[in-house]
Amino acid sequence: MKRRKIGNLLLAVCIAAAVLAGAFLLGGDAPSRKPEASGPVQTAPAHTPDEPDAPVPEAGAPVQTETNVPDKPDAPGQPDAAQPAPLDEVPAGAEPETGGTCTVSISCAAILSHMDRLAPEKAGLVPADGCLLGSTEVSFSPGESVFDVLQRVCRAQGIHLEFTNTPLYDSAYIEGIGNLYEFDCGEQSGWMYRVNGWFPGYGCSRYGVKDGDVIAWLFTCDYGADVGAGSVAGEDAAA
Repeated sequence: MKRRKIGNLLLAVCIAAAVLAGAFLLGGDAPSRKPEASGPVQTAPAHTPDEPDAPVPEAGAPVQTETNVPDKPDAPGQPDAAQPAPLDEVPAGAEPETGGTCTVSISCAAILSHMDRLAPEKAGLVPADGCLLGSTEVSFSPGESVFDVLQRVCRAQGIHLEFTNTPLYDSAYIEGIGNLYEFDCGEQSGWMYRVNGWFPGYGCSRYGVKDGDVIAWLFTCDYGADVGAGSVAGEDAAA
């Protein structure tokens, strides 16, 4: 009898141990081994701030896209791309220029500020206002140059004109107008031409006239600085 009680007790202990082991295997978490490290373990932050939202344009404000982004301004000193090319550099197949009318004037007013440099025998050739020809409308034919127009207007107005052809620049060079020549008012003096406020960097016989052009012939005593062309050297902006 006593042996039966001891056997039942041992059986009950075994059953209890088996139940506990099963419960551990089914629902328990195995212990994790912590990493051994010499320094602190870095972990990702619990929350990473979002990138700031792009500003939302106001209602009605224009949206700037690649097609309407303003062009960058031209670098100083670079030629304006809209200015015409010389006659001998017009691309083949380009639309031919038509005739029309232009305005021509001739001035030696810069000499009035430098009369001390002027050769004494030339003083009587300079008008009181420095104007040799006021703004005059001139007709021209297709393909004519500033030089062609100058020749015609000088013949019509009885104004003296002297020029030479310079193969180096492939253009006519104006030596004198109204008997006022280059170097008559110092070593930096001579004739220049301006079209629509621009001083072309090539000779007058290479500039094709366009309808409505405003052409001014100006006598400079300071390589163009005294007539608004800045300081130029040689014939870069000369006639």
